[in-house]
Amino acid sequence: MKVEIRPTPYQSQVLSVPEDHFVFLGGGRGGGKSMALQFLILRHCDQYTTRAKVLVTRRRLKSLIQFAEEMRALLRSAYGREVAYNQNDSVFRLPNGATIQLTHVESPSALSDVAQGMSFTLIAVDEAGEGPSMEVIDQLGLSLRGGGGVPLRVILAGNPGGANHSALAERYVTAREPWAPFEFAGNTWVYAPSTVDDNPHLPTAYRKNFEVLRHTDPAIYRAMRLGDWSALVGDYFQGIWSAERMVIDHHDVPPECFSTLKLSIDWGSAAPMAAVLAGQLAFDIRLPDDRVLPKGAWVIYDEHAEIDPRNLARGTGRTPGQIAPALHAMAGRNRCRARGVIDSAAEARTAGRLEASISDLFRAAGIRVTPAKKGARVPRFEHLKQLMVNGEFFVASRCRYWLATVPSLPRDSRIPEDVDTKANDHFLDATSYAIAGEAQGRVRVTAFGASQREPNITKVIRV
Repeated sequence: MKVEIRPTPYQSQVLSVPEDHFVFLGGGRGGGKSMALQFLILRHCDQYTTRAKVLVTRRRLKSLIQFAEEMRALLRSAYGREVAYNQNDSVFRLPNGATIQLTHVESPSALSDVAQGMSFTLIAVDEAGEGPSMEVIDQLGLSLRGGGGVPLRVILAGNPGGANHSALAERYVTAREPWAPFEFAGNTWVYAPSTVDDNPHLPTAYRKNFEVLRHTDPAIYRAMRLGDWSALVGDYFQGIWSAERMVIDHHDVPPECFSTLKLSIDWGSAAPMAAVLAGQLAFDIRLPDDRVLPKGAWVIYDEHAEIDPRNLARGTGRTPGQIAPALHAMAGRNRCRARGVIDSAAEARTAGRLEASISDLFRAAGIRVTPAKKGARVPRFEHLKQLMVNGEFFVASRCRYWLATVPSLPRDSRIPEDVDTKANDHFLDATSYAIAGEAQGRVRVTAFGASQREPNITKVIRV
């Protein structure tokens, strides 16, 4: 018996997006995003037949197998049993000559095994929030090649949360109008959100399951039920961070309110370089909304980020001399000097020789930095958490990269007290350096050669 499958109104709206537009299917759970993705794939193969080459990725093999079963049911409803599926190479071959290749991609090395030298006309990444990493997703676009009038396209689908939450929200959600085209990295994108209300095929019991979260975890409820990308906080700061309490407008707190303002730098070249301007309040301050900032409270007052705008996990590769003018400008607009602390690892010199360290290069450019009192990571982060709990920590709303990364940081699955080191924790490190303060004395790195022998003096002379 042949079963007729019709798209929902949401899926029909997704199908109405022009084919030369890339699409981000982002929203709550149960909205029908994966099925919308399958409809797009089916239409692409039906229209372009032998020229249609589709690649579908998920991070995990188990979830990819589930997607393959759903895809097989849809294809057989359209083409009957003539659809061939090779489980060894995970490729669907349609009677009209189109091909759909499915693969799980967890790392750049796995990507090279799949996409190296291959050409695709449509690339779809399902469950993009969970992975693969944004670096891998961006590299997939290099295999987007074709001809003969076939529109090339990338489609991402994902829920709020996961390792890519911050990057996806920054690129495709924040300040984006749903269904309105916008430009990103030279391509036209459309943000197509959905919620469980957009899927009439789900039973009422499924919707009721969300009501438990309304009381036990309101943030997860807003993210998964309402598709609110701004509601989700990473589990490291879960229950502690509150934007309503801790985010302030810097116009309400002039620089004169601080006992001191100083830079704090977490250095990175390939990875992002994060610099914050942080300070402690010299006296109590009452904000226009009646919140009180106590004397001695820490405020992340401004920031500078050396980040690839297309990827929050990648740096710009610029040198300290090139970055220094931006740090001087940040200090100037806040009426303070460009001085502070830097990751003590930036004091190291190549092979212990006399080459200038990263800190030396900053100092040569007029940025007076001294090594931070690093210590162990976990105690620094726990101290920051305690400040948040005590109402002694605030962040200015203009610190957009801080707000886009730190609150959503996940825990390390092996060390629950620590942040996952694979996450974008650079602004967290810079913040903890500012609060920890300067190390005692300058960090010095000596040569690797044998040390000089001290003279054998046994006499003591008192003067």
